Amino acid sequence: MLQKALSRFLASALFLYAGAALPFTLILPPDEQTSPSNTITEATTVERQAAPIAGAIRAQLLGLRRAKGSRGQAQAGRVLVASAQADSRGDFSLLAQGLKEPSAAGGGGDSASLWISAAANSLENTFSRTAFYGATHNLLAGFDMTRSEKFVFGVAAGHEASNFTTTFNAGNERTRGFNLAPYFSYLLTPAWTLDASAGYGEFDTRQSRTVGLAPLVSVPVDSKFDSTREFASVNLTNVSTWGGWTLTGALGLLAAKRKHDAYTESDGTAVAASSQSVEQGNLLAEAAYGRGASEFYLGALYEKTRDPLQVQFATGAQPANDDDSTLLTAGWRHFGKGLTANFVFSQRVGQDQVREYGFSMMLRVDL
Repeated sequence: MLQKALSRFLASALFLYAGAALPFTLILPPDEQTSPSNTITEATTVERQAAPIAGAIRAQLLGLRRAKGSRGQAQAGRVLVASAQADSRGDFSLLAQGLKEPSAAGGGGDSASLWISAAANSLENTFSRTAFYGATHNLLAGFDMTRSEKFVFGVAAGHEASNFTTTFNAGNERTRGFNLAPYFSYLLTPAWTLDASAGYGEFDTRQSRTVGLAPLVSVPVDSKFDSTREFASVNLTNVSTWGGWTLTGALGLLAAKRKHDAYTESDGTAVAASSQSVEQGNLLAEAAYGRGASEFYLGALYEKTRDPLQVQFATGAQPANDDDSTLLTAGWRHFGKGLTANFVFSQRVGQDQVREYGFSMMLRVDL
């Protein structure tokens, strides 16, 4: 059963990477000023807004597992079931024994934790016809329960805000909203974990653009609309250790969909309701080194979008519309008694005309 489940997961991932893509193309008029701000920004930001939430949940689950492993709490007979300190060799042969035997501690390995995460990311599009810059902020709080050292059930709720200066139309865009995201994790073997999360958010956007009427004469055009966003994420993760080194690898899938209501701009321009869907595959590689209760780590998260929204102008120069990039990370984790902390810096590379930098932190308290 385990091998069949893993085979299906890997087959889905390969289909995502290799499947024939027919990207949706958004054709815009030659004059950038006629485009509302969100028309351009949503082509870049839908997955960038959902990914920090899914990433925070994945980081929480990884930190939870690592903390339990470092304390050596998760034993089933002679098999270390929930510890990240286990070697990956022979994992599958130990699965049946680990799942059937009761916890050596006799308490079933049940526990609970509260956590809070904060993230800030700066984002800039440098192509003149789609240029914008600004930042997104996420504040997320969660609660989860661990059962039998193998299952984790949790829910996270948070506030999200983004502020962009849209250079291409001499305007701006401001979005505020709330997210709710339940999640689940299952320990397959001492080194393999499967986790999944889903989320729903509601948002309010206010934006403006400037339209030139004559030389030295221009007027602002304002608008506002409501929108919703849904996302789902699944990850298969492997953690192995050699001495003071801990190596983590993960294969993940992320899907997000954002829908916004129809609205009318202050100059009477009607904008129809629309929706945008994004499917993204990702590969994570991370190496951490530490002794005692702390470790430093470096990571790389490769992301590839299937069927991306392609922005294209009727005439003139065109944007790059890259569909893949890599997020580099450097951070520090501390596993204290009943308290875990994680701090990380990030930078996106490999995407033409887009720059992104970020910082996030997470604190977790065991109950």
